[in-house]
Amino acid sequence: MSAPYRPGQSPWPDNQPQRPAPIQFRPEGQPPLGSPWLAWTLRILGLIAVAVISGVVWWYIQNEGSQNAATGYGGPTGQQSQGAYDFTAKLDKPREDQSCGEHAYGETKAFLNQKQCQQLTRSVFTTKVQGRTIYVSVSVVQMADEGTADELRKLTDKDGSGNVSDLVREKVVKVDGLTELSGGGGYDSAQQGKQVVIVEADYDPKASKGGKESELDEVCTDAIRLGNDMLANSGG
Repeated sequence: MSAPYRPGQSPWPDNQPQRPAPIQFRPEGQPPLGSPWLAWTLRILGLIAVAVISGVVWWYIQNEGSQNAATGYGGPTGQQSQGAYDFTAKLDKPREDQSCGEHAYGETKAFLNQKQCQQLTRSVFTTKVQGRTIYVSVSVVQMADEGTADELRKLTDKDGSGNVSDLVREKVVKVDGLTELSGGGGYDSAQQGKQVVIVEADYDPKASKGGKESELDEVCTDAIRLGNDMLANSGG
């Protein structure tokens, strides 16, 4: 019970006994809460963490992109078009030329000397079928118009008419035991507007046991799609 009010004392409740403020404990060495030093330290550490994470993400994107380009010409999306077989490119990027006649033989050479192409894009790929390694040449010839493209395709489809030279024939890609990819009989072609895609294939001599021409033809048919991948990768 509080003491009664007496004259001269402060009015109630100021005459109540005053309790001391509670003592606050803080670990030794810890800066006071709200310290500018602590705030700036946290900000700097946050910026460092963001920079490190961004660098790792950038390296991963660049590394994945280079691997895709080297293994199958994925183009801007980084992915090779889907098909029945998986193909691996033997060159870092497709070979491009503006003079097709210089890179052809037989009647096809004479045709391309007379009716110049606008661009020739070539590469060589490998794939495996039941353990057999197959080398595949893909050539994309862009003509001035659809009419001459149709003429070129009909000519190259004809036996004994020559063709566009594959990069094994020109010794850009070297394979032990192979001097060209037209000797195995694997072949297919397709016309896409002004462009003609020509595909030839042969077995690696060291891994051809059990292979047959019909198998090579199936691989060539599937490899037609690589023409678009090559053009996307080269910017053509």
